[in-house]
Amino acid sequence: MFQPPVDVSLNFMPAFYHKRLGVTYGDAYYFDPRYRATVERAESRLLFEILGQFGVGSPNPEPSPSLFIQPIDLVKLTQGARLHCPPDATLETRGHPWAGLSVGQIAAIPAADAARHPIVDTLLRQYRELRALYGDRADVFGIASGTMNVHAPFTTAHQLCGEALFPLMLDDPDGARRIFAKVWDIYQAIFDRLTREMDAGRPHRLQLGDCSACMLSEETYRAVVLPVNRALTTDFPESGYHSCGASSHLLAAFAEIPRITSIELGPGTNLTDAVRVLPGVAMRPLIDPVLMRNGSRDAAASAVADTLAATAAAPGTTLCAWSLDVDTPVANVETLYATVAAWNGQNRRAS
Repeated sequence: MFQPPVDVSLNFMPAFYHKRLGVTYGDAYYFDPRYRATVERAESRLLFEILGQFGVGSPNPEPSPSLFIQPIDLVKLTQGARLHCPPDATLETRGHPWAGLSVGQIAAIPAADAARHPIVDTLLRQYRELRALYGDRADVFGIASGTMNVHAPFTTAHQLCGEALFPLMLDDPDGARRIFAKVWDIYQAIFDRLTREMDAGRPHRLQLGDCSACMLSEETYRAVVLPVNRALTTDFPESGYHSCGASSHLLAAFAEIPRITSIELGPGTNLTDAVRVLPGVAMRPLIDPVLMRNGSRDAAASAVADTLAATAAAPGTTLCAWSLDVDTPVANVETLYATVAAWNGQNRRAS
């Protein structure tokens, strides 16, 4: 049976490049597209030097014509979180702006105010700069390509409210869902404005990052979170889903989210079960960045080979080698690519 080749999605943390190249990030990386282009070119040339044999990087790179920050950070900024852009790390938002607020107070927040926040004005100004630099290829958040890429209401609410959200979900699930509804209203208001002013069409794909889902029991997820996620994805022709951590206990619930075409699952998830429970869904397993940093080459090869074998029956597989640490040995990354290349070669010969 023909198996499509496995892909690799690679992402090193900024500290990796800061240490090796001396490049800095900070405010300029996110808010000055010309500066960001110089950093991205340097990153790509370094990747070509160390991993070019696997088709990674470029000696003559083209910078990305798009801007992406984590959607959860965008929402937090509109609600009063503090912005911090370190020189050697990704953009951060600090604080839990809704901590201490009642459900009623949160429900009364005008979503339209978030769409008019200065950070949204800043993104639109940068989009116009990107248009001047890259023409029709310019994009923000993938909107021009038809994707609404957001964090799920539960995960976003967790960052807005802090740990107090968890007892609320148990004691007042209806109240928790009111908070989730407000989160979604804010996302819609922001993305409606971005879409309108970018002159983009209605998105056809919803990408939901539910990073905190793995922290819930199946019972709580099904009772409080799943109905919300089901309702959201029903409104889009297709969707993708992301759960950061070990999520084996939630796979059956994930399978009830309609129109999922791909799913990202964190280290420790039983991927064999995932393929079985989610037939027809492309697998995007997250490779454990701690193992990639601390493990031997043999351990990295074994982990990758096990992942490939577990997802072999899926209609497509992409290994997400993300958030690789500043001290991740390049040899382990080479091993990842070599293991995937051998797997793809074996499958080509078999077909």
